[in-house]
Amino acid sequence: MRRLIAFALALMLSGSAVQAGAWARPAGEVFLSFSTNREASVEALQSGMDAMARHDAAYLEVGLGHRLTFSAELGRGRYTSDAMAILRYTLTDPGARLQAAVDLGAGQRSVEGQEDSTLARLGLSLGYGYGITPPDWMPLNLQGGWIALDASAIRDTTTAENRWKVETTFGLSISDRSRAMLQIVAEEWPGRDAAFTLNPSFVFQIHEGSFVEVGLRAVRAEDVQFGFELGFWRQF
Repeated sequence: MRRLIAFALALMLSGSAVQAGAWARPAGEVFLSFSTNREASVEALQSGMDAMARHDAAYLEVGLGHRLTFSAELGRGRYTSDAMAILRYTLTDPGARLQAAVDLGAGQRSVEGQEDSTLARLGLSLGYGYGITPPDWMPLNLQGGWIALDASAIRDTTTAENRWKVETTFGLSISDRSRAMLQIVAEEWPGRDAAFTLNPSFVFQIHEGSFVEVGLRAVRAEDVQFGFELGFWRQF
């Protein structure tokens, strides 16, 4: 179970929708990730890869001890960039199967041609890890999985607008070195309809503490868009 929880900590940090998860990172442990995703409508995809919108993200997480975890995230799109620092406190005992955490954050968002905005974040995270004992005839070495729910509200103190986001992650250990994930994200930006993202992905451990992720994306907002996601994680 400890190994599974370590993977859960690492793998819940994928893509442009970075989430820390409810599990507290051990004191002194450092996690670093880089990811990129691209997506476009079916009509735009017919024009080639140059028509795809791109978003890159970097994420740093450090365990402070006493159930405290500090994280910092950077994101950049074609016309926007944002940065956020977050302090998370895990409410539950580290050995509990069901985990709960709250977080507070502050950051800044820049949009080309507009004044920079100051951001404030409030978040709640829940996580549950479970084990699996597969039958003898099954060829896979299933170890278990996890379910995570992350909800956050971000207040733009410059424009007095709010952004809401809820992300659910289902994870499953396929073997000692590989994991499968399915993320479902719902979010609402000011002045826009709610957007929904479906993000299945596969994660493979390439070295002790190092992971590579490959995934697909389907986004339903004003139109339907499809794309892919690539990521690299390193745990120290």
